Amino acid sequence: MINENLTKSDLRKIKSMIKKELEKFKKKEVEKKVKDVIKSEFNNVEKIDKDFDSKVEDITKQVIQAFHDLLYREKYILKKKVKR
Repeated sequence: MINENLTKSDLRKIKSMIKKELEKFKKKEVEKKVKDVIKSEFNNVEKIDKDFDSKVEDITKQVIQAFHDLLYREKYILKKKVKR
């Protein structure tokens, strides 16, 4: 066993490394759970709707365009209306 004193900066680095690893692990676990839920709920998406991919693409484009328009019209919306 190594017996040496760690400096505050060493401890901060170790803590940040641990936090990063925990976040990665949480993200992987959440992705697995979401995929499992989606697979269990929607066994075959084509059975539900044949145009599912195109509908998702259209909705995504509309959301991104609306967000772009909002930020273009009100340049400082994030500074004015979003509080930390």
